[in-house]
Amino acid sequence: MTQHEGEHSARHVRLADLPKAEIGDHLWHPVRRALGATGFGVGAYSAERAGDVLVGAHDETGLGSNRHEELYVVLAGKALFDLDGRELEVGPEEFLLVEPEVRRGARALTDGTSVLVIGGTPGAVAPAPYEHWYTALTADDPHAAAEIAAEGLAQFPDHGQLNYQLACFRALAGELEVAAWHLRRAVASDERAWSWFGDDSDLDALRSVEGALPKRTRVGPLHVEQAGSGPDVVLVHAGVADGRMWDAQWVEWAAQRRVTRLDLRGFGRSDLPEGTYSHAGDVLAVLDGLGIERATLVGASLGGRVVLDLAASTPERVAGLVLADAGLPDHAWSDEIRAFGAAEDEALEAGDLDRAAEVNVEFWLASAPESVRAAIREQQRNAFVLQVGRDDEEVLLTDALPSRLGSVGVPALVLVGESDYADFHAIGDRLAASIPDVRRATIAGAGHLPSLEQPEAFEAVVLPFVDARS
Repeated sequence: MTQHEGEHSARHVRLADLPKAEIGDHLWHPVRRALGATGFGVGAYSAERAGDVLVGAHDETGLGSNRHEELYVVLAGKALFDLDGRELEVGPEEFLLVEPEVRRGARALTDGTSVLVIGGTPGAVAPAPYEHWYTALTADDPHAAAEIAAEGLAQFPDHGQLNYQLACFRALAGELEVAAWHLRRAVASDERAWSWFGDDSDLDALRSVEGALPKRTRVGPLHVEQAGSGPDVVLVHAGVADGRMWDAQWVEWAAQRRVTRLDLRGFGRSDLPEGTYSHAGDVLAVLDGLGIERATLVGASLGGRVVLDLAASTPERVAGLVLADAGLPDHAWSDEIRAFGAAEDEALEAGDLDRAAEVNVEFWLASAPESVRAAIREQQRNAFVLQVGRDDEEVLLTDALPSRLGSVGVPALVLVGESDYADFHAIGDRLAASIPDVRRATIAGAGHLPSLEQPEAFEAVVLPFVDARS
């Protein structure tokens, strides 16, 4: 046996080098032990002469068994299996799977016959993502291939490669809207997917459909992604996140709209230059750079304050505002919020970015699903990497923004998560009382980031407002 040493290892054995044990009237080789395999049972049987017992008669239901289903693969020679009294000849390049309750045994039909047996608990192993699209590649037409690959979505709905292959199959089948949806899901789930569709002829049918191929670019220092066609919607993220917090909305909403999301300076894939800058000014530059004349702006937390600033300073560029748990510059923060800020500062001053990120996750997303918490944990830590130690200052486009709320001349939807901190309910009440054309709503079951915590409820409230602005 040879073995590659290191953190991970690969082990190689030859049947001829393995010891053999005489088990009654047949020979067994300890393959599993020799390899150190722990994910499945595996052994080998051999027979020197034709007619010898190769596999002893047994089933896998007794006390000495693991109730495994067993896969038999003839390595050399040919074997005659008895399966509950039914005989079956099995040779090389053939596979035989036997369920636990079936009594099986085998004799060699040729000298020097050997068989590998692999056992595992029924139902313990589900198909890996690749198996779905690999199998789909055996289909005769793209419609059939798509249906086979789509079976994997039940277990792997957000798998980037699986969604990419489905985009290809659906495009080849002429199902272009569905193909575009899967392509958006692919690039949202796997950064590598952006490079896959560049010259992939499977997606040629999408290239003539406006907005079907997502695009990404840089406008100044900002990383920007856009998909879809139709009325413009721009998504601006919270201060604990980056543009990826809008994955679900960017994928779904672009079916009927042109949806743009971005990373503000010092977040995600956007640098934080030294000196003075304006988040709202950067968003305005994105509108200019992408040729967006007017858009509905959707902002969460920090993003809510940013889009409010933009709307107050340049209302002719804004069709509507969605302010989700937005902040205001002059709000007198509660002891609870100040204590959170102190805990974050303490961790950052100690250079512990992991702890600082965890402080944010625990404070802002205490009851959110772990998948959401994990995503924001990574996004917040990345923001700290970009921001800590930088000498920069944000300025607003609108002087004395809080005093200008009454002059915000665009329709606004003010949202607050039901379980968000009292500060944000108070700010929501203030915005609703001050902005002339406003609607106020609460998202049940959500905290500070309703679009992540309750995406369906968020969409049910936001999309009618967005579509009424187009």
